[in-house]
Order: sequence, then C-alpha cells, then structure tokens
Amino acid sequence: MDRRTRWLFAAAVPAVAVCVAAAVDPALHLSGDVVAGLAGVATAAALWAASRSGEAADRPWRLLALAPLFPVLALLVSWTAQPDTVLHQVVLRWLPTVPGYVVTVAALLGMAGRAGLRRTGPRTVLELALFGAAALVVMQVLMVGPGNSWTALSLGAQLVLGAAVVATGAVMAAALTVLGAVEAHRQRMAAVLLGALVLLASARGAGTSAALLGAPDVVAATRVAVVVGLALLVLARSLDPGPAADPDAARVPVSGPAVQLRSVLPQLALVVVVAIVVGSLALGTGPTWVTLAGALLCVALSAAHRWVTAREDHQRSARLRHDEAYFRNLLHSTREAVLVLDRRLRVDWASPALTALLGVAPGDLTGRDLLGGAPGRPGTMDPEDAARLRRALDGAPDGLVVLRVRDAAGSTRHLEASVSDLRADDAVAAVVLHCRDVTEREARERALEEVAYTDGLTGLPNRAGWEAALTAALTADPTADPTGSAVLLVDVRGLDAVREDAGRDTVSAVLVELGRRLRATVRGDEVVARIAGGTFGVLAAGPPGTATLLADRCLAVVEQPVATPAGVFDLTGDVGVVPAGPGLDVAELTARAELAVATARTSGSARATVWTPALGAAAVRRDRLREDVAGAAARGEMWVAFQPIVSMEEQRVTGVEALLRWRHPELGDVPPREFVPVAERAGVIADLQRWALREACTVTAALPLVEGLPLRLGVNISAVHVAARTLVEDVAAALSASGLEPERLVLEITEATVLADDGPAAGDIQALRLMGVHVALDDFGTGSSSLVTLVRLPIDVLKLDRAFVSRVDRDRQSRALCESVVTIGRTLGLDVVAEGVETPAQLGVLRGLGIGFAQGFLLSRPLPPAELVQVLREGAGALWPGLVGLSADGDETRVVPVVRGA
Repeated sequence: MDRRTRWLFAAAVPAVAVCVAAAVDPALHLSGDVVAGLAGVATAAALWAASRSGEAADRPWRLLALAPLFPVLALLVSWTAQPDTVLHQVVLRWLPTVPGYVVTVAALLGMAGRAGLRRTGPRTVLELALFGAAALVVMQVLMVGPGNSWTALSLGAQLVLGAAVVATGAVMAAALTVLGAVEAHRQRMAAVLLGALVLLASARGAGTSAALLGAPDVVAATRVAVVVGLALLVLARSLDPGPAADPDAARVPVSGPAVQLRSVLPQLALVVVVAIVVGSLALGTGPTWVTLAGALLCVALSAAHRWVTAREDHQRSARLRHDEAYFRNLLHSTREAVLVLDRRLRVDWASPALTALLGVAPGDLTGRDLLGGAPGRPGTMDPEDAARLRRALDGAPDGLVVLRVRDAAGSTRHLEASVSDLRADDAVAAVVLHCRDVTEREARERALEEVAYTDGLTGLPNRAGWEAALTAALTADPTADPTGSAVLLVDVRGLDAVREDAGRDTVSAVLVELGRRLRATVRGDEVVARIAGGTFGVLAAGPPGTATLLADRCLAVVEQPVATPAGVFDLTGDVGVVPAGPGLDVAELTARAELAVATARTSGSARATVWTPALGAAAVRRDRLREDVAGAAARGEMWVAFQPIVSMEEQRVTGVEALLRWRHPELGDVPPREFVPVAERAGVIADLQRWALREACTVTAALPLVEGLPLRLGVNISAVHVAARTLVEDVAAALSASGLEPERLVLEITEATVLADDGPAAGDIQALRLMGVHVALDDFGTGSSSLVTLVRLPIDVLKLDRAFVSRVDRDRQSRALCESVVTIGRTLGLDVVAEGVETPAQLGVLRGLGIGFAQGFLLSRPLPPAELVQVLREGAGALWPGLVGLSADGDETRVVPVVRGA
C-alpha cells in the first residue's frame, strides 16, 4: 500500500463517522451526502493517479476511476434542479448514475481480458441472469415488502426499481467474472474488488428503494456502505500487481479461496431467494407473483448453471485425463528414463524405462533413499556419485552428472542425468532426473582413452599417459604416501646402430624387450612409460635413496644384451633421478629429469645421476648465458685476448692468436669452453666471431713491429661461420676497416669444418688465399685427422693439437708422430705450430724435432692488448724460457733461468 492510499484510508475513518452520525440525526443528512460526494471524488483521483503509467493493464483502472464521479454528478443535478416530488428526486438521483454502471461493467470486463471472458462466457451469462433474478426478488421484498405487489408502485417507480435491479445484477456478475478470470496472483485484488462493488451496488440500490418508499433514514444509512465500498475500491487498486509477464499465464485455470467463493455465490443467491419465499409463508403472507416467478427463475437458472458447471468440470476432467495419458505415453515412448525424488530425496516415481533399464520393479524403487541406499542392492547408486549429486543439489542444481547405478544382474550402468531441482515449486516440490543410458559410450571413451594414453608398440603408457600419471602424483594427498615419490628418466643409447645394422623391425623388438624388462624391475603399483623413441620414464614410490637403487637396477637391465632374430645387441643408457617434491608441476619435474639425464650422458658415469640444486643452478646459469650472449658484444662485455706465437729459431714473438673472452657484469669472467657451446646453440657464434675478427684486425694493425717485421694474426673460424657463406665478405670488411695487410691474417679452421662442406668451403678458402690471407689447419691430431688430408686441403700452416704435445716428452710414439708430421709439413712447405706447450721438457723436445713455432702457457698466457704491447716493446719481443741443450734423441735436458730481452 503506497503513501497516497494510506492517507485516503486515514481520511475514510472520519468520513464513515460523519455518515453514521447523519444516519442517526436527520439534521445531518445533507452532511452525509457531501461526505459521500467528496469520497467519490477522492476515490476517482486516487484511482487515476495510481494508473498513470500508460501500460495496457492500467486502462481498465483509469476507466473505473470515472465511475465514482457519476453519483457525484447526480447529487449536483438533484441539488440544482430542486425537484418537487420524491419520484422526480429519485429519477434525478438515479439517471446520471446509469452511465457509471455501464463504465464499471466495461472496466471490469477489461480487467478480465479476452482470454478470461472466453473461458467464463456461458457461465457468466447464466450467473448474470441468476443474480438479476435474485436481485429482483430481494429488491422487491426490500422495497415493497413481501406481501405487496409491484403494481402498487407507479410506473416511473417500477422503471427506476427495475433499472436498479438490472444494474446491480450486471455489476455483481461482472465482478464475479473478474474473480474467475484473472491470474492466481491477482485473486486477492479481485476478491476485495468484488466486496467493494457489492457494497456500492447494494447501498445505491437500497438507497433508491428507500427513497421511493419514503424512508430517508435508510437512505442516510446507505452512505456508510458507500464510503466503505469506495475505500475498498482504492484498496483493491493498491493490491493489484498487474498481469503476469508470461502471456501463457492467462490461459492457465486459476484456483484458490476466491474462485471457490465465486462457485458458491450462485447457490447462495438461490438460498436467499428460497429463504425469502419460505419466510413470507412463515409470516402468513403469501408471496407475490413477482416473488414466485423470480424464485422459479432462480431455480431454473441455478439448475442450468449447475449443468453448465458440471459439463465444464467433465470437460476439464477429460482434458486432464487426456493430458495425463498423453504425457504418460510420451514418457513411455521416450528412451530417456525419468526419476522423481521428493523433498527428502527419496524415490517418488520412476518411469518404466528406468525400471526396465535396471531390471527392477517400480515398487522396489519407490520410497527408497536414492543417496543412502544399501550398497550392492539393485538400483543403488555408487557412494561417490551420490555425494557428487548431493553437492550438485546443494550448490548448482542444474546440469549433467554421470551416475553409476547397479542393476539387477549385478552390473554397473552409467546414467547421464539432467538434474532439475523443483523443490521450491509448490506445484511439483520434487527433484526431477532425466537419465540416459551412456554405459556403451563410457566404455568406448575408456577404450579411446586407453588408446590415447597407451604406447601402441610396448603397451606401456605413452607421453600423454606419463604426464597424466605425473599430474596425479603431484596433486595427491601427501599424507597418503609420506615416503614421497621420484621420477626416473631412462635414455637408451645404441638404438641408431641397431637400426643401421638390422632395421626398424629389430629396433621395435628391442624396445618391446626393454619395456618388458623395466616393467619387471619395478613394483606392480609403479608406473613405467615409454615417453618418446628410446626414452622411458619410471614413477617410483619411496625416498630418493631407494629411487637411486632402482635406477641402478634399471640401468643394469638396459645394459644386458638383447637377443633378436637379427643378432645380439649391446645397449647402454643414462638415468636421471628427480625427487617429486611439493610445489613442482609437470613441466618443472620433466625439465629437472632431462637435466639429470643430460648430466649423466656428459659425465660418462656408469651410475644414475640424481638431480641436485647444484645441477639446477648450473642450468639456470646456462639459461642466463643463453639469454645474455646475443648482445654481449654490443654491450661491451666481449674483448679479445692475444696469445703470443714464438719462433723456435729466433726465440721471439712472430705472431699472435686472437682469443675471444667474455666478462659478464654479474657472473664475472666466463671461460670460452662454457660460453662458446652456448653461443653455438643460440645461433650467435658467427656474429661473435665476426665481431672478434674485426676487433682483432684493428688491434693487430696498431701493434709495434718486432725486429722491423709485422706480427701475424691468427683467428679461429668455426664451422657455423664457414657454413654461413659470409666468410669472404667478413674478412674483406675487417681488413678494409682495420687496414691490416691480408698476408698478416691467418684463419684457423679445423679439418672437420672443411670436410663437412667440401665444395663451398673449399671455394671460399681458395678465394681467401687468392686475397693473400693464409689458412691454418687447427687442432691437427684429434678426431679423425689423417695425413692424407694435408695434401687435399689448401692450407699454409699446420697447428699440432695439445693432445700430441702433452705426451711428446714422455711417449716415444707421440714423439715419432710429431717428427713425421714435421717432416711432412717441411716437405709440403707448411709452417708447423705446436699448441699447448706447458713444460720446458715439451718445449725442448719440440725444438729438437725442428718444429718452427710454439705457443702455450709456458711461453705466455693470453694477454690483453696493453700487456701484449708491453711485451713487444720490452726486449723487442723476445719471449723464451731458458733450456739446456738436448741430445740427438731429446732425452736429456737441464733447466737454466728464463731469459727475456735481446
């Protein structure tokens, strides 16, 4: 109730009091008329103000707001005309109100709507006639008495009385129509509206009859009912929530106390009429023919009304039976099973499809607790699924859940259920499960899952299955296995040789055998997977120490010979062990395992390698170097060191080798053996060597002369730089930018670099030699070095690897090989340089063999440019440790002080 309505009700209380006083005191009759008129105006204003939204639902109320103004108009007309007779006064007070009755009936029919009128049309006509006849009898008794006749009244009075009877019956019939036609949520409004209109219509009819009979006190008393009826009219408007938003709601039959009252009112009207007839007989006054005719008409109309009502009830019951049979047949014909649970989640109804699916009778399911039944009983749900369904009903009731239910044969059926929680709906008050049998689909999905997570060759889990097992192990409750778990990564080596010797089929047989061995080595609950190629994974339970022992056993079974139809093959492997600690994910765990395997591979150890934080720190360092090496030269972190190359005959510096160095701002000096492989993997080694070539040429061009002769510059060139096919352009650019003579530059290239790409590489080297640049064969004596290649390759300098030099003073075979190489080099016109000279004995032997040049830590470590300039200027480049003379075979030496200077 809004604020305006409360004020009107507050004003209605003194208005009713004034009307009651006017009925008691004839002197206040005029005051009662004025109060009733003001109440009508206030009611019209309130109804109009409350219906200003412009919506279609407000139009009947705005039309009804005009009805209270017509009695006010009639009151003003009667006051203005001052009629001289009572009949004229009644006619002037009645005729202006007739349009008000018409407006009221039209407004009420508008509230009922077309759909409601179509539902209640025939019955409404009968009710209108019944209430009209009953009103005629009642009004006749009220106005002329039970024993008098209508003929005692004048013709004008009869017309006015008849019009009052018809208007009263029409308004009451229309109000009853509204009561039966509106939606359920508007029935309170319709009931209050009916009460208001009954009071208004009865009061105005009684007032008219009292005025015709000359009873002004009764007329004044009817004003009380008028004011109360107007107040109820405003209350009905405040109670109207408007029509439902769903248009289908208008087609749904309504029910409730209000509709039950509507069905009883026709019988009540008949009872009133019969009571009047019986009362008149009891008083000894015979009923008039009007009373008898009205009573007989009421009986006939009541019988017709009852027949129509019974026919409608029969039709409604038939429709309900038809609808029930229709939906029952639909449920029986559908392949989906329906299960209805009551508020306590007990089975209230199960469709025949469900009982046929589970092989149980409907009576065995009805009343059973679906979520807490005895396990093993047919129709019982899996406890885990029951808990999931309960959680779904408590949280998000709508959705699909898969339920595992035991059938009568003892098998488990998988039912996909659509859950609709309608417990809040009073019409249903249940949970409805629409179930589909997805047992076969679940079986197919499990089969597909096995295919997707299983290696087709070995039958072990594949990479996807391995990652799923790792995920499950990392997310498991740690209290379930307090000893923890570990990951073993087994990388088998030697499969490429098997493939080359015996083919792919033999490799497959070997992998199957290895998978069988590993599966037999671990415990039954531990996971063995073939991750990729010859890499196997083992998810072992237990502390790291136990996992290490298991890793050694796995390595032992891998290294056992494998017998195949193509022969017996010996394999080896590398094993990495990683504890599966808390806070790790699958990617981090896999990365650690791969790092441990890589460490085991490079270390050459016959045991498994366990991941440690130190390995992790080394990996982090490599990642940091890989990120920073690309821009190190541009940031000024790279610099070039120069190691002197000393002439054995002159005992002074005749050349230098440029060596790239990296001084990281945070990690400090990074040795070449660490950052060069990182730069090669990062793809920036060619850029670094290109920078080093330019820098070394620039520095060397500015070095002082030694004995009037310029120094030669040796620069290492990698296979990646040669393969890039930019070597000729890079050398030309460096020489041009620095001004270094081409004859002073020596490019040091390994034998493998030239032989890997014989055609293009040989062409580039030949082009460089035509430019005047010298080429040195670096690291001779390692790998697959062959004396034959010395003739094939276009080289000028031969550099003996430190592997030869390190044993030349104590190994006759190494000394003999060095002597042969020196002889071949001298015959071919090649300069021979010995690398890695670290002891005086080595230097003495090499000098005795006739090697022309040497470099190593014994002579000088790699120097920055400033220190190199100092060495060259002090003593004119003399750089030689003191040595004793050697015998012819170089066996005897003695040490003398180091001599520097000229």
